[in-house]
Amino acid sequence: MLDIKKTKPMVILIICTLLFSVFLAGCIVPTEYMVEMRDGIHLATDVYLPRGQNPPHGSILIRTPYNKNPIGLIGMNWAKNGWPTAIQDMRGRFASEGIDTVFRNAHTDGPDTLSWIANQSWSNGKIATWGASALGINQYYMAGANPPNLACQFIQVATPNLYKHVAYPGGQFRKFMVEEWLKGQGSTHVLPEMWDRENYSLEYWTNVSLEDNWQDVNVPAIHIGGWYDCMAQGTVDGFMGYQYDGGSGAQGNSKLIMGVWTHGGGTGELVYPENIKDTFSSDMFWDMVDQYTMDGPNDFDDWPAVSYYVCGDVDDIDAPGKEWRYADDWPLPHTKTEWYFHENGELSTETPGNYDPLTYFYDPTNPVPTVGGQNLFSINDKPPGPCDQSSIENRSDVLVFTSPVLAEPYEATGIIKARLCVSSDCHDTDFTVKLTDVYPDGRSMLITDGILRMRNRNGTDHWEFIEPGEIYEIEIDLWSTSYVWNTGHKIRVAVSSSNYPRFLNNPNTADRIYANTTYNIAHNTLYLDNIYPSCIVLPEIEQGSLSTPPNKLDVSGSTSGKAGTKYSYTCRIIDPDGDKVSILFNWGDGISSGWVGPFDSGETFEVSHIWNEKGTYNIRVKTKDIGGTQSEWSDIFGVSMPREKKISKTETVQLIKKLVDRFPISKEIFSLPTFERVFDFKVTDIISFDP
Repeated sequence: MLDIKKTKPMVILIICTLLFSVFLAGCIVPTEYMVEMRDGIHLATDVYLPRGQNPPHGSILIRTPYNKNPIGLIGMNWAKNGWPTAIQDMRGRFASEGIDTVFRNAHTDGPDTLSWIANQSWSNGKIATWGASALGINQYYMAGANPPNLACQFIQVATPNLYKHVAYPGGQFRKFMVEEWLKGQGSTHVLPEMWDRENYSLEYWTNVSLEDNWQDVNVPAIHIGGWYDCMAQGTVDGFMGYQYDGGSGAQGNSKLIMGVWTHGGGTGELVYPENIKDTFSSDMFWDMVDQYTMDGPNDFDDWPAVSYYVCGDVDDIDAPGKEWRYADDWPLPHTKTEWYFHENGELSTETPGNYDPLTYFYDPTNPVPTVGGQNLFSINDKPPGPCDQSSIENRSDVLVFTSPVLAEPYEATGIIKARLCVSSDCHDTDFTVKLTDVYPDGRSMLITDGILRMRNRNGTDHWEFIEPGEIYEIEIDLWSTSYVWNTGHKIRVAVSSSNYPRFLNNPNTADRIYANTTYNIAHNTLYLDNIYPSCIVLPEIEQGSLSTPPNKLDVSGSTSGKAGTKYSYTCRIIDPDGDKVSILFNWGDGISSGWVGPFDSGETFEVSHIWNEKGTYNIRVKTKDIGGTQSEWSDIFGVSMPREKKISKTETVQLIKKLVDRFPISKEIFSLPTFERVFDFKVTDIISFDP
């Protein structure tokens, strides 16, 4: 007998494969063009056009260094829906000519491609661009050239400043991410010139930065990122540049979406509720494209300027945070609150006394190992994102400062800065800062971190070495976040001088990157007194005032069903004060919906869930108003998922025979070894596939 749970994925694969075969029979076939750039280099460009004779239409361009062929289904799908789509291999990549310059030609190749598309008979001259990561980075530099045919952009997990957010944050080389990505691209030939230009210069870095020409950007864009993404601050800065410093076509017309995700969509060692999913950016994209390439309705303008996810305590189901919020501007109104470091290891808002400084030894041959964070890849067997730092916080070269247990929730949303007073006995060294949430069980979960190379403390365009023993006030950028520490938790800051291999370990010498032949063990000192105080500055968000709780809810929906199937449940919310409200479902299987909303008081809404295992589950639901006042939990609503039916071997064989008779092409599919592993028998031994 076969368990449906075991065979279901393969049955789905069978169906999808057959549907895909039918789809390919009538699919849109691209035409490849070698589009000439201004320097004579030709870039391979696949064009997907809607069937039939159509009037000139708005179109979409995707430029990728990862091979245009695997994403051809996107072009097929969009063309089937009426949108001409061009997908291009970037310079020096796959079918395109030239040498890979790693985005340094994007500011010319992008506009040249747009010009070519605009001159095609099927184009109305208004072109949207789309893509994530490298596909998003090149969009920024294209926009900086102010090409006349660029209409709007959809930019995900990317940066408008390759130097600041990728190569040299805080002046220090971002070793693991840069070297491993270039190795995977087969483009390590650019590393020596990147090391030779470790200081920012217009001569080398201006083509991959918009810092000096935001005014040349004249299109709206959707900027999507995650707080734990390796280019998180790049997304925020990109939005800020377009929205507030861009040209007239960009200012006031862009959108920012910041989720909790890492670059690959994960959440590190934490499991967040279901509501972290991005369920709305696709609709936002099509509203934008229709409005700006086809002069459609202004629905894009109705979307909030900023949509951001507030991170928080994942162990407490109804803890504050863990919800999407919306704003018209960024940053939010906030109070810059200084949390000072004290000699006894305490972190508090009280001004420090006359404390003695703390000194530690930083040995570059024994750096603090990277444990999670805003990384592109896993490092030291730890995933990107929030990971427990407690295993490295007891090192002698890590200074830890922890707040008392919080008596009420504390929210910080915005840019995080650390202001340190430091000295060293070397002419150069690094200082690092980490911000964490200490859970009641002792886990110290990373929120964000930063680094500063002391020679770059007054700018990344030049060096200023330090004098041994002299005290310097420095500022370390920890990028942005939105986080609520729950009641019973603690805020923690850890100061050190390395985070390897996330960042290159500073040898504490005056040498250029990778040019040292020796190293020094640095005696680094952190000052804590009232003359030279050190602190972290958090953008504190005032919490809402308590009000009359919303009414207790009743749930309606199915009381039994089948595991693996989506079921929807409805509630009607009533708030006595008429406030907007959010809803939270505890599905009884260790998973929650997270706070969903906001909804208008009196509105009936629907939330869906899939139980993946058989059993009986007790649903409970509660709501909260806009100020955070929560209702009681609802009465238990029971749902039963009975035992799955078993499929016999005979029934499986009969099903396969019917599929082969109906879709002869599936003969090849069932011959694959995968089916033998799933069905525990060799399909070709049971069924003859001879004509």
